[in-house]
Amino acid sequence: MEIVILVLVLVIAVLVSNIIASKFTQVPLAFIEIAVGLLVAFIVPYYRHYTMNPDLFMLVVLAPLMFYEGLNTNMRVLRRSFSTTLSLAVGLALVTVSIVGVTAHLTLTELALPLAFALAAIITPTDAVAVSSVTANIAMPEEAMQTLKNESLFNDASGIVIFDLALQAFTTGKFSFTFGFFDFTYVFLGGLLLGMILGSLLVSLRTFLISHRMDNSSVIVTLGILTPFFVYFVAELAHVSGILAVVAAGLVHGVQEGRLRLTSTKIQVVSNTTWEVLSDNLNGFVFVLLGVSLPTVISDISYRNNTFLLFLIGLSILLYALMTILRYLWLRLGLATIRVRPEYKNTNCWIIALSGIHGTVTLAMAFSLPLMLHGVTFPYRNDLLFIASVVIVLSMLVPSLILPALLPRQKEPFLREDANAARKEMINYAVKKITELNEDPLETQAVIATLHSQNRPEKIKNRRILKQLFAQIRDVENEVLDEMVSNDEISEKDRRLYQRTMLTRDFHSDNSILRGLWLQLSYRFVYFFKRLIHGRKIRQNQQRIRHNPKLMKKFKSKHDTLVEIEDRTTQQVFKYLKSPMVNKESHTDISIVQRYYRERHRRYQNNSNSNEIQEELFIKAFQFEYNFVQNQLSENKLTRELATALYEQISNDELIYMQNDEIYD
Repeated sequence: MEIVILVLVLVIAVLVSNIIASKFTQVPLAFIEIAVGLLVAFIVPYYRHYTMNPDLFMLVVLAPLMFYEGLNTNMRVLRRSFSTTLSLAVGLALVTVSIVGVTAHLTLTELALPLAFALAAIITPTDAVAVSSVTANIAMPEEAMQTLKNESLFNDASGIVIFDLALQAFTTGKFSFTFGFFDFTYVFLGGLLLGMILGSLLVSLRTFLISHRMDNSSVIVTLGILTPFFVYFVAELAHVSGILAVVAAGLVHGVQEGRLRLTSTKIQVVSNTTWEVLSDNLNGFVFVLLGVSLPTVISDISYRNNTFLLFLIGLSILLYALMTILRYLWLRLGLATIRVRPEYKNTNCWIIALSGIHGTVTLAMAFSLPLMLHGVTFPYRNDLLFIASVVIVLSMLVPSLILPALLPRQKEPFLREDANAARKEMINYAVKKITELNEDPLETQAVIATLHSQNRPEKIKNRRILKQLFAQIRDVENEVLDEMVSNDEISEKDRRLYQRTMLTRDFHSDNSILRGLWLQLSYRFVYFFKRLIHGRKIRQNQQRIRHNPKLMKKFKSKHDTLVEIEDRTTQQVFKYLKSPMVNKESHTDISIVQRYYRERHRRYQNNSNSNEIQEELFIKAFQFEYNFVQNQLSENKLTRELATALYEQISNDELIYMQNDEIYD
């Protein structure tokens, strides 16, 4: 019962922290979580004199967090900067532990050298999640942020392995450099290799379950959540790095994610959402626990005197400053390469040096110090815990104060009013040009009405959320199909025909300028090539159907069936979008989905002649819009950022139209 209450209090503390953070956006979330943790320590009796079980913390908190980090790592970027990552995660970690350990020993002479190295190993690992929390309102350089993320994946393992070796040397009184080197290599490389093997086996298992129709959420999602715990447990039994093993397993899952897409979109959405919630809460637990633990640590060392407490604070400041300087020099001297212009190198070196924020792993290792040694209290345990806690707080506080002076605040590159005015002018220009073509008045008016729907700004902020929403809508359509089949309204063959026609086209939200330009050119080429090569064959088939009553009747029957199914599914889609199951804060994503299905419905209900006329008009309209933006940009009437936003708007609309066009070919 006590454990249940402790976990429940942690969950509530993280929830309260997130609520407060949503109101005070200028304060980093990590600071708020530490403050709430301090409050919990004074209010909740269970958390007074709280001592954490280190093994449980590593397994339950750290393993899933590192697996999730590996899962979301961009392997292309990691491969490109692997030498830099290895240099920071291994080379810099070893040098930092050596220099910081000796400094700690010389400053606090009563601290044994192995314990000084253990302290250095504790405060060496960095935490990219903590960096994201502290720099949420700052425009961090992308290259610097990616370097920090990759470094934190592997230097955690370096710190843990060195910590274990130092602790072993202290408890046994023996240390061999040769043994230590080979043990480090075995634990480090063994963890990576075992993680990759187990990760590949678990991916194969999930693929097998999916291919054999055992892909319900209670199986696949549960298996995914259990993966890091299983990998960590097996790695610890093999005496290799459990942290590196779960990171490697996460990387394998990320690389082979394409094989796992065979599962239903609904399960993918549930899995992604579950991992996001789990990761956010576990990260929150870490900083809340730091706040909870501080009063106990301070009270346990206050028996000495206030002067010694101030001395430990001074030592913490010295060690933090030394680590920051070492990080800067390592980068400045070129021992790790950063791909930036020479004039920005010094600034980026300071940014990465100051962003060496410590968090989850540092706290986990500090708590993993033994409580007892040879039947007596472990010496200096509380002192080391206090130093680690102060270093964590300093590593978050200093960049929070200094980085805003080095980096600009995140801000919108243009005013919303300017974007609305430019968009309106672009649409009016396209409408004017379309009207001057003097095509069929009814079809022209239909195209103009659709163009005016562009007047709402729709910049995709999170492409993953948009894909998830489309995945949910696909499941809504499939549910309608299941219902119609079970009610004998359509046959199984009709269902498969509709799925092939409608549901096999995924919406592509990756609308970069280059992709938009490629789609634009390729679509025009395919359109004219199709008309040139297949135009005669299409007309012959149309005539053959018209002159064959049986074929005509069969074609019309299938067409009417598809029209009926499409009408039913579209109604359910719009009903679902208005339901409480859809997050109403995602206005842009909902609008894009609505326009996609509205355009699909409109075109499916039209006859082929209307569609062909409108197709030509839409192609010209999009080209007019591109021309308008290009001309305004060349005349310096638009900024490049605003022009990019308009290009994305056109690309969104063209993608919606083009993918619907693929359905009706």
